[in-house]
Amino acid sequence: MFILGDIPYVLDTLRGKTKPHRVTWGIATILNAIGFANQYASGATNSLWSFGAGTVVVGIIFLLSFRSGIGGKSRMDIVCLTIGIAGVLLWVILKSPVYSIVANMVADLACLWPSFEKAYKHPETETKISWLVGFISVILATVSVGKLDWRLLLLPGWSVILQAYMVYILYLVPRKKRLTTDA
Repeated sequence: MFILGDIPYVLDTLRGKTKPHRVTWGIATILNAIGFANQYASGATNSLWSFGAGTVVVGIIFLLSFRSGIGGKSRMDIVCLTIGIAGVLLWVILKSPVYSIVANMVADLACLWPSFEKAYKHPETETKISWLVGFISVILATVSVGKLDWRLLLLPGWSVILQAYMVYILYLVPRKKRLTTDA
């Protein structure tokens, strides 16, 4: 479902309507690729399709961001990129699964922050339906975890919060409020 939600995003990016933020999609590509590698190294089979397809689709959006995206040069972009890369490195090197999850959460927030800011100021540069489908898919992923263990629920729950915030920005923040806070 998450991958299907990215199809309109890719199409809108090709049309020049959506302007993906390079920092967000670059870090997201790295996170997906590491997730795929972790799943592969752990002996996963069926879940590899999801991680592999996610890596490819997110990677395509990242590549498209060089043609019609924005960002990557501001001070905030560099700070978010640095924090995101540090989170990714910590995720890779930490031996504790819980610490790795927390590092991943930090990388996720740093990854999405530039897109949150962009979407708040310029919601027309995002494909709203893709974020809504992504939000629904992470809710479904969270409830499908299988057992009530906070360690298993931490990352999917965090994903729900991040996706919900983007949906809130795109669907619920009134345009008038955006204009008054931008001035």
